[in-house]
Amino acid sequence: MSKLAINSISSSIRDIAYRVWSFYRDGFRRMRLGRKLWLLVAIKLFVLFVVIKWLFFPDVMQEHFSNDTQRSDYILRQLTKEQP
Repeated sequence: MSKLAINSISSSIRDIAYRVWSFYRDGFRRMRLGRKLWLLVAIKLFVLFVVIKWLFFPDVMQEHFSNDTQRSDYILRQLTKEQP
């Protein structure tokens, strides 16, 4: 491929990326109800991934082993043990 073709492709990709970015930027600037809905989505994601993980999935490895070496040895043994 010639240098001119590579520059042309690179310029085309930058142009498309800028057009996509400006489309979303302008769309988010103009929305009113959408901002509240996106805030609701962000709050729900926060609850799902942070609060529920914190409440229902405790760090079992932290409770049973005192340092990283013991944890890694346990995981290695579990991954390499023979299956019945």
